[in-house]
Amino acid sequence: MNYIIPLVIFTPLMMSLFIMSPLFSDDEKIIRRTAKGFSIFHFTLMILLTAFFNFSQSEFTMKTSYKWIEVLGINANFEFDSLSLLLTVLTSFIFLLSVFISKNMIKRSYRLYYSLIFVLQSAVTGVFGAGDLFLFFLFWELELIPMYLLLLKWGSGNKQKTAMKFLLYTFFGSIFIIAGFLLLYYWNFISNGILSSDFNNINTIFIPDGIKALIFVLLFIGFGIKLPVVPLHSWLPDVHTQAATPVSIILSSILLKMGAYGIFRFNLQMLETVYEILAPFIMLLAAISIIYAGFCAINQKDIKRIIAYSGIAHMGIFLLGISSLNETGITGGIFQLFSHALISAGLFTIAGIIYVKCGTKNLLKLQGLGEKMPRLMLISIPVIFAGMGIPLLAGFVAEFLSFTGAFLFQSEGIINTKLITLIALSSVIFCSVYMLKIFHGLFFGEITKRLNKISDINIPQFAALAVIALYLIIFGIFPSILTNTISIYSTVTYNIAGVF
Repeated sequence: MNYIIPLVIFTPLMMSLFIMSPLFSDDEKIIRRTAKGFSIFHFTLMILLTAFFNFSQSEFTMKTSYKWIEVLGINANFEFDSLSLLLTVLTSFIFLLSVFISKNMIKRSYRLYYSLIFVLQSAVTGVFGAGDLFLFFLFWELELIPMYLLLLKWGSGNKQKTAMKFLLYTFFGSIFIIAGFLLLYYWNFISNGILSSDFNNINTIFIPDGIKALIFVLLFIGFGIKLPVVPLHSWLPDVHTQAATPVSIILSSILLKMGAYGIFRFNLQMLETVYEILAPFIMLLAAISIIYAGFCAINQKDIKRIIAYSGIAHMGIFLLGISSLNETGITGGIFQLFSHALISAGLFTIAGIIYVKCGTKNLLKLQGLGEKMPRLMLISIPVIFAGMGIPLLAGFVAEFLSFTGAFLFQSEGIINTKLITLIALSSVIFCSVYMLKIFHGLFFGEITKRLNKISDINIPQFAALAVIALYLIIFGIFPSILTNTISIYSTVTYNIAGVF
């Protein structure tokens, strides 16, 4: 089984090289079918791996290690635990979905496009599967290259400025991350006498408190840009507005989760004593993100910008939940990663279909589409309602657990975390407003003459949205499919004994 994790990580990269090789066909159909076939293979592989993984033991991991720079204690260590494996399965599913919906949305340079998509998949999967600080950072940086090129070549509008903004923000965050890693690596050696960047060999107990706090802040800023949190968020709405729909889906559903994973793996797991002290302040920052993003979303006219600000608010709920430091909140926070990934994938798919068929994303120019697109209207209902947090859908479970855990947080400091949670809870109202704004703005009212001849979505598009809707319903009615595993993982990994 030692080869499984590298196989999962590097097969998309190998497929990328195969597609770009001179021997590969330039025929559009062959390129698309090859990309779809590989994506199905990869997702099937992840499902089989998940079936054989022992989720009942939270400390169970799959590990593979190869020698790399031994003199510095740096090795190619790959590791899957419950969280990283689940996120890798989610990654494989979202990339599969993006490849399938690319057919009607990508119209040129097919070989380069799918090649970059698979390089990006390898990079993201590598982040979740890395067990070494510098290997993690290598994959983290690798993600920049294909994402920048995807934005630059297949974006719309002022795509050069948007791609550069994404690159500069992410690279700026990477400076903080590598600084934090170097300090962690150095002080781990000074304090423990171990020259190693292996996650399992890093012990922060004997590192001075001031140094730990500095490392915590550096890493939180770096990962917070990717998450993103206010005020480090301004790159996201612009990027989503200009990006091609499949790229927006990957960005919102997966790349934001890289920031969340970093906060879990390093700030919460390795530096938990610092997190315990700063938790009330992080909850305040999360509440600010939730409320601010909600106000901004309400005032947007562009569908994709509304969805982008919605993502910032949902990641704020994630941050609020995990900062509760109890089983309920952390379980809700992790659940939020999965529910938001599905919701945003569905919403951006809807927005992309509307843009292709109507030529605009401006809600003021779109109305009455329910008359011409009844299938799209029908399948949009569970996706939009899940985004609102309606019961029996996955969004409700994630928000309920996150807010409940945050309210149960016991704080003795100057910050009233219960009041912060109640204020953040008002975001439910904002969320309902901007989600219904999308629903009513698209499907109700009198249709304009310009849109009188548009057609409804085809069967493949309906099927893609139906799969997302089905997952949202299943996880909403049977949340224990995820919560049982997440609860065991969060309780032992983060050494908590909270309420659930």
